Amino acid sequence: MDREGTRLAVLGSTGSIGTQTLDVVLRLRDAGYDIEVVALAAGRNSKRLLEQITVFRPRVVSVADEQTADLIRSTVTACEVVFGEGGLRKIVERDDIDMVLNALVGAIGLLPTLQALRSGHRVALANKESLVIGGDWVRAELGSETDRLLPVDSEHNAVWQCMRAGTADEVRRIVLTASGGSLRDTPLEELVGVTPERALAHPNWDMGRRITMDSATMVNKGFEVVEAHHLFNLPYDRIDVLLHPSSTIHAMVEYVDGSWIAEMASADMRLPIQYALTHPHRVDSGLSRLSMENLDKLRLQPVDEARYPAYALVLRAAKLGGTALAAVNAADEVLVQQFLARVIGFPDISRGLEFVVEKWLCLPREQKFPPITTCVAPLIEVDQWARSLILDWTASQADA
Repeated sequence: MDREGTRLAVLGSTGSIGTQTLDVVLRLRDAGYDIEVVALAAGRNSKRLLEQITVFRPRVVSVADEQTADLIRSTVTACEVVFGEGGLRKIVERDDIDMVLNALVGAIGLLPTLQALRSGHRVALANKESLVIGGDWVRAELGSETDRLLPVDSEHNAVWQCMRAGTADEVRRIVLTASGGSLRDTPLEELVGVTPERALAHPNWDMGRRITMDSATMVNKGFEVVEAHHLFNLPYDRIDVLLHPSSTIHAMVEYVDGSWIAEMASADMRLPIQYALTHPHRVDSGLSRLSMENLDKLRLQPVDEARYPAYALVLRAAKLGGTALAAVNAADEVLVQQFLARVIGFPDISRGLEFVVEKWLCLPREQKFPPITTCVAPLIEVDQWARSLILDWTASQADA
């Protein structure tokens, strides 16, 4: 990010990553960076959005629906208010922004990523689904301009930093670390009775509800392997995951000469957000620091797929290719919602994902492996198919 002035759009501004991004913006302003928040996009959290409008005075805001838009308009007159998918598109296609930070949660984030890239903007990406569902589409849109896609997720941001130590063809493999989530030490026989409150109590990170749940199942880590595959153009057999309960090492890169480069920092998402905003520079904005003097043993261990069957299912879908991950992601969104609503149990999340993968294998080939074009309709079609399928499945589980 240029000290002379950067115009920023934040999608998902009222969520966990969005609010932390805006905190980083204020810190960077104090450090001498000229950052204008031109646009904010949120869902239905009108109270928090109004607070952000007061502080950042954006030119335009987008919300989920017309009712929320009318509520914002009744209070705010100094900025344009838009809504829905059209509102997101209007923001990311503006010519008065330089960077879009996409912190939307879910499949809704894919189209804004593609539209922002088509408009020539840099995209700081915190929306996993853009690459999980549409990684091939995003890579096709980027072409050789890969530096316009900046990773915000802590693990990928860490890999990005580690890869400054060598060239891409000198990388032997990358290793992403995983905390293991809130249930990593829970006896397997107790998982059937896990409550939403227990699953949402992450020991290390302060994240949104879906990401915290996906950390508990390690679906999130499977998705991160997919993201790494697309971000760093590495085959899946050169991307590994190790459990690291303290979340001190966020990622490591092994080079062909046997050297390892690791990125270590406190478990504070504002650090990778800030690096994405200021790359290639580093800035002291007063964020938390890791105390090296008090580090415990840096324990690393393999992932137990018996404990995390959903993780293995994501990797299976990734290797199947095509629209398999679109189906898995859609099913996971629904399954997490149903678990949090106490309709299904925790082990049903992985069972539901397996059910969807098996049904996906029976789809016609043109649905499983559509051509990669500027049209994402095949991905959306499979997304909707999987949501409907898994809703019926969860209803059957609840009635059983």
